[in-house]
Amino acid sequence: MKKTASVILAALLTLFSFTSAFAAVHTDDLNNTIGMTISGVNATDVHGGTVTDEFFGNAVVTVINEWATWCGPCVSEMPHFQTVHEYYSETPEADVQILGSIYISSSCTPASALQFLDSNGYTWTNVIEDNALATIFNNSNSIPNTIIVDRHGVIRDAHVGSFSNAAQLQNLIESWYSTLLEEEGPIEPGPVDEPIPGDVDGDEQVTVSDALLIMRAAMSLAELGEDVIADVNDDGTVDISDALMVMRVALGLN
Repeated sequence: MKKTASVILAALLTLFSFTSAFAAVHTDDLNNTIGMTISGVNATDVHGGTVTDEFFGNAVVTVINEWATWCGPCVSEMPHFQTVHEYYSETPEADVQILGSIYISSSCTPASALQFLDSNGYTWTNVIEDNALATIFNNSNSIPNTIIVDRHGVIRDAHVGSFSNAAQLQNLIESWYSTLLEEEGPIEPGPVDEPIPGDVDGDEQVTVSDALLIMRAAMSLAELGEDVIADVNDDGTVDISDALMVMRVALGLN
């Protein structure tokens, strides 16, 4: 679907339904963007929120789809995007997210786009195309366009035209998910917070209340968690001497 013909097509669509007669013209121009990094994104979503470059860091794979309400092929593939979005929303460990980039014109305004999304129950994040996204998608003379972006905002693949079904879209995503996950490698575990000796109430400080709690535990009047260090003198038992030692620490005497 030629972007420059959007106004004319909008008029025609008042006479004709969304059919394959308005199929997108395929072009390889969008392939020129592969390897480019999308930077400077500062787009407003249809609900007034803000999406920036940091959005890409939220997932291994981000799928960005450019569309407009007047574009028949765009409309025809949107149920497939909803299916895939719901799948990955219910499978958060897969670390995949969808982003819609709305091509705005007199025939597709932010208000009409929001109405279209809401009336059809499409729930993935959609933004008004900003300069950063437009710079990428302007490499194609047609819509819909879809790009695969990694966690660093680098474009890894491009697809011009609509997807015929959800499986076709998901196969593309899964192939890149496997590749990018392998590139990222295993995630190194972060430092494990060691328990503070004497901090038996878990507030990350040693206070008189810790000493009193240890004393109650020594008298079998209270139970302590398994991950706390109450035996502060390391004699193998929790008793009054531990409570007294913690009391001295709490009072600044040790």
